[in-house]
Amino acid sequence: MSIIVMDLETTGTNVFDAEIITGYFIHADESYNIKSFHEIKCNPLKWSDEAEAIHGITRLEASTYRKFSEVYQGLIDWIDTCNPTQMWMHCNSKMFGKLAFFDHAVLRLSMMGMGDVPYFKISNITPLSTHSLCKITQGSFNFEGFSLDLVCKTLGISLKHHDAKSDALACLEIIKQLLPLTTIEAINDYERGIENEESSKPNPKKSRVKRPVAGLV
Repeated sequence: MSIIVMDLETTGTNVFDAEIITGYFIHADESYNIKSFHEIKCNPLKWSDEAEAIHGITRLEASTYRKFSEVYQGLIDWIDTCNPTQMWMHCNSKMFGKLAFFDHAVLRLSMMGMGDVPYFKISNITPLSTHSLCKITQGSFNFEGFSLDLVCKTLGISLKHHDAKSDALACLEIIKQLLPLTTIEAINDYERGIENEESSKPNPKKSRVKRPVAGLV
């Protein structure tokens, strides 16, 4: 099994309108060791000052990047070498009351404009959310909230929030720490609204010691 952990910085929060500005993708093996990574930087057609205030990428800086149509094939070629079964990101798994994942959906819709092959290449990778992972292990950690910065604060993970590389590396560390406490099946059940009372209970056999992680940024 191999996985991709990813984060995107975009021009907005509307999945049908958002354009990718930066993206960082990590390929990890079944032990969550990093095998390779891929980064994209895109010059979007539209701009949002509100989004710029969050991610800090200026319009002038983004204007030096290449168009998505010029960089997407490199990402697809890299994904082919990884052969992933899962694509992880930190986002709420529900949009408009439906099961969806913002980063995965933005990437998939961006690929739709590039043709059927890249679109289905992304669509066929199972999306999974560290946001959901945190929610079902809440009983063991008592997170103050489930935003990436609050989760990292509780777990002692270094983070430069809204930097695609830092956010992706933080997501990988969340997976390392929390996935041993549960299962992929439990995450899927939670996201589909299947009750699983055991997932929210503390596990006395698991340590709650915070483990600061150096070198993530």
